[in-house]
Order: sequence, then C-alpha cells, then structure tokens
Amino acid sequence: MKDIALQTARSAKGRTLNVLREYIQNELLGTLQKKGVHERLYFVGGTALRFLYQIPRFSEDLDFSAGPDWRAADFPPDMETVAAEIRLGGYELTLHLQSDRTVQRAAFRFPGLLFELGLSSRRDQKLTISIEVDVRPPEGWSGERTIVNIYRPILIQHYDLRSLFTTKIATILTRDYIKGRDYYDLFWYRSRWKDLAPMLSLLKNAIDQKPERITPFEPCEWVSILRRHISGLDWKDVLRDVQPFIERTDDLLVFTQENVLRLLEEPATQSL
Repeated sequence: MKDIALQTARSAKGRTLNVLREYIQNELLGTLQKKGVHERLYFVGGTALRFLYQIPRFSEDLDFSAGPDWRAADFPPDMETVAAEIRLGGYELTLHLQSDRTVQRAAFRFPGLLFELGLSSRRDQKLTISIEVDVRPPEGWSGERTIVNIYRPILIQHYDLRSLFTTKIATILTRDYIKGRDYYDLFWYRSRWKDLAPMLSLLKNAIDQKPERITPFEPCEWVSILRRHISGLDWKDVLRDVQPFIERTDDLLVFTQENVLRLLEEPATQSL
C-alpha cells in the first residue's frame, strides 16, 4: 500500500503532499472500519467534508466525536491496533498518544515518505496525521452513514450535514486563534446551500461548553454574530492559512471577506 501511496502522490502534479496525506487518511479510515472502531465514532470536521461532500480543499487530520458506546480507555489499544495494521502495508511509523484529555489524540508519524517524494532533504522528517476524538461532544447532533470511494471504498459514520455545519459555526466562534480553513468551509457551505442554517439547540450546547471564549448570545442571532466576527478579521491571515490546502487556486478569487459576508445576508430557515 505504501508503494501505491507514493505512486499516487507522484502523479498528482503540484498537489503531491496533499494527495499523499489524503491517501493515507483514506487508509486510516479504512482500517478504523476493518477493526470495527468506526462503529463507535462519528466523523466530523474539514476532512469529513472532503470525503463526504468533495469540498475542494485538502485537510490534515481526522476528527471524530465519540458515539454513545465510546469508552475512553479503549483509545490506546484501538490506535495501537490501527498502527499495526498500517505497518502491514509497508509503512514505517511511530505512534504518539494523548489519551488523558477531553480530546484524545493519536499522532501517526511517518518518516521517510517526504524524503522519497523529494519534498524534504531529510530522510528522518516525518509526515504526521492525527486521529482526534472529542469524548464529550455537545448534545443535539444527528448522525448517518455514507459509503464513499476516493481511493478505496469505505463506510463512514458521520454527523449529518446540518450537524456538521452547526459545529463549524461553533468552532469559528470559540476557536482562540484564526484558522482560515474554517472560513473557507463556511463560505463553501453557504455558497452551495444558501439556506443552510444551524441546529440551534446543538449550537447552544456547543457554545455553552466554552463560555470563556465568547460573550453569551441567543442562538437565533447566529448570523449577526458571525457577520460581526468575520468583519473584524484580517483577511490576509485567513488566506495565509487556507491557501496551501486549496485544490483550485482560482477559488480564492471569489473567497473574499466581502463575499463571505454577502453569503451571510441570505435568508436562512432556522430550526431548533
């Protein structure tokens, strides 16, 4: 499998690193399915948008929310099992675990791949892809299952579209640093589904988990709160973060602060 990953990445002119990372993400997702771990997890975040809805930007890590059957104590042995399976595909990797926190993290570190592709002059430089699990996700989300086939067919258990959108809004409003990919995702959501609105109960629960990061507001005010937040951004910081991950560079011509605000002027049906 490693040889196929390298061959696939080499053939992706100008996107070598992103395609390599995405191929291995696909292998990790497939391994979670093979080992039955996916039954207790729900895929969320930007990489979920890429695999489920083909958002034209790449991503770095695999983010999940714990399902009702998730046990935090299972995380280390589950991730060790995944790592062992990935090694069978010819990969050299080390695994670094952080399991004693609300968001558990397993960092899969692959030495040599960047060197073999000519992306690094150092053989020991590592490509890192993390699996992160929020063990206390806010209540109110809905889940579903979808079969996807990017590099190999897999069954993914994930938040539904409105739950993903809602958690993205909560992330934007509570993140304590600027991550341009968040705003590109928001732009993409509303340019594709102009009436898409969050689940207000889920939004409230997500905001309530991080009261120190945002002044309390009524969930029904989400549009005005988002507009105020986005209006205060330095857009150069937003573009600097997202640009390396954009699949089509010309998309950045329309991804402007003014256009994101314009999309948030669209009427949105609100729901509890």
